[in-house]
Amino acid sequence: MLRQLFPFVFALCAGILAGCGDSKKARVGSDAKDPLNEFGEMLKSLAEEKRKPPSKMSELESVEPNIPLAGPKIRDGQIVYVWGTEYSAGGTKIAAYEKKAPSEGGWVLLQNGTVKQMTADEFNAAKPK
Repeated sequence: MLRQLFPFVFALCAGILAGCGDSKKARVGSDAKDPLNEFGEMLKSLAEEKRKPPSKMSELESVEPNIPLAGPKIRDGQIVYVWGTEYSAGGTKIAAYEKKAPSEGGWVLLQNGTVKQMTADEFNAAKPK
């Protein structure tokens, strides 16, 4: 009887263990999406408060408590912010993007707060001048 139950118990345990593990693996590809969303919300908040966004790296410090995901990625160059770009409800210009977007495509933050994925060609056609 036990020998007949063993395959069932083994399969059940294997199925349960397959669900355990590093949740980051399930989020592959969204590494820059969440920080860009966060950064977009911060830009929108600054606009509502009638405050200017950072225009250079040294000004990032004042808003960094509000962007715990985006701040470090901007500082280390993984996310490129077009300094001084403000939130604009109808704006479709690129405000920030993954470093790899110009060459490989990637996540992009538009002025209106939309975060979308673009191919390298789409990015280069829309990139900030």
